[in-house]
Amino acid sequence: VRMALNRLHLVVGFCLSTLGWTILQLVVTPVISRNYFPVYYKKLIDAASGDPTKKEVRKAKKALMEWDTRAPGFFHAVLSGILSIYCCLIDETLRKDTLRATSFAWLLTVSVASGFFFWDLCVCILKFEIYGFEYVLHAAFCLITYLICGYVENYPMAWHAASFLMFELSTPLMHIRWALIEFKGDTRIITFCTYVFALLFFLCRIVWGNLYAFPLVWLELVNKPADMPNWQAGVFWLNSVVSALLNTFWMYKIILTGMRKHDKKEKAQ
Repeated sequence: VRMALNRLHLVVGFCLSTLGWTILQLVVTPVISRNYFPVYYKKLIDAASGDPTKKEVRKAKKALMEWDTRAPGFFHAVLSGILSIYCCLIDETLRKDTLRATSFAWLLTVSVASGFFFWDLCVCILKFEIYGFEYVLHAAFCLITYLICGYVENYPMAWHAASFLMFELSTPLMHIRWALIEFKGDTRIITFCTYVFALLFFLCRIVWGNLYAFPLVWLELVNKPADMPNWQAGVFWLNSVVSALLNTFWMYKIILTGMRKHDKKEKAQ
């Protein structure tokens, strides 16, 4: 009965979460944008409504899509960051049994995360030309992971799944930095946000993720209980390896971008 109720909560939570992120993108963001950023938003809409074969129009469509999807990404990063910190560092039930334990906080976390990544996957597929293969891959693996962790009975691996969500702690600053650049903010503030974002990304995804969370789950999987399904262990192996590679690839891109900007400044001088 308890498992049936948990699954019902997850199904309802997943549906509400998906609906919430969709409404935030398609309704709330445009309404707020028209009221608080009317000049900028109208400029984006006008530029994106021209001939789709022109490069400038395609660029404007990409900018408009990015603007409308930034709010869900920002709020999910904040919410999932808070929930994952609680699950990993405070929730004693999950900390004592990283393979089997679940809690109300975890049910809330997995509902929010699975709904968001389903929305994210749909957006990345529909706008593949904007986001590309790496973001589709990221959204797909995240969705599969949180659906499995939410619905399996014996080994939800809740603590480990929550530890992966702590990667999102660097994401809010990425969106803030993007907004500062779009609205021509102070270059000193943008530079400061750039360095802090790169540091947070390194700490969250490389140090916490690649050097701690992933090796920990790999150790658990090597010594997994005999009754844990092989397919579930395999999914976690694959997801963690792909996530580690993506973390490393994105860190490389951040460093490479920073080096290129530094070289341009030196040439300009």
